[in-house]
Amino acid sequence: MKTKISLIALAVLSLGAQAADWSDTSVGYRYASQQSEPGVSDSVSKNILSVTHVSGDKLGTNFFTIDLLKSGSNDPSASGPSGAQEWYGFYKRSFSLTALSGQPVTLGFAKDVSLTARVDAGAKNTAFAPSPFKVRLGASAAMPVSAGFWDVGVDLYKEKNHNGLVGKDVTFDTAVALTSAWAIPAGPGTFGGFIDIVGPKGKDGFGDKTKTEVLARGTYMFDVAGPKSGLKAGVGVEYWSNKFGCNNSTSFVKNSCKATTPLLLVEYHL
Repeated sequence: MKTKISLIALAVLSLGAQAADWSDTSVGYRYASQQSEPGVSDSVSKNILSVTHVSGDKLGTNFFTIDLLKSGSNDPSASGPSGAQEWYGFYKRSFSLTALSGQPVTLGFAKDVSLTARVDAGAKNTAFAPSPFKVRLGASAAMPVSAGFWDVGVDLYKEKNHNGLVGKDVTFDTAVALTSAWAIPAGPGTFGGFIDIVGPKGKDGFGDKTKTEVLARGTYMFDVAGPKSGLKAGVGVEYWSNKFGCNNSTSFVKNSCKATTPLLLVEYHL
């Protein structure tokens, strides 16, 4: 079922790209030296490859991204001592209320307001064997920045996942998620990033109550060899608290549910 829905999302993305008024596709690499993993006592380094596509048409925007992640050996795969491998991606579609109605919809302060729908999926080859599948429905407002973009939104969030340690699938309670994403020119580069806050979503596969999860990433990217080269590089920082909803204060492995890690990033825009 997850595979079918992912394929449908990719098909919708393809159709949207064919009718797009504008689009941008990039491949990237980032290195995170100090990420956390629930149940892992030490910081985990990760090498991450990504593909991202964004496009816009008369009704709104498409956004698709997928990450391929390779952990250090202290976050091992289920089959041996080598670092775990993981993939995670999502597709998000927005529909502009201004475009749909033919009248400006601003809430008195925003450039526009959009309805949004998002589907996330992933898998990791650890003993825990997570396979998250998430659906988010909500709305976002485009903030009145003079260049670039800054969106702020709210979603209803529903997640299913797998806990291989106890051998069962878990359906979490519906939660509320607050989101923000931005990319704003600043000096010779662009300040970009996002904040994602997911409220408590009931009990996890161990029967523990989940906590509010906060994931935030900020980056500063600049052109390498000129703006027409398509090559960008930069640095960033990522903060993750109560990762996947696990409780920082009661986790059986201290500090395994939170981390602040520096990032090194390279992107090539096709």
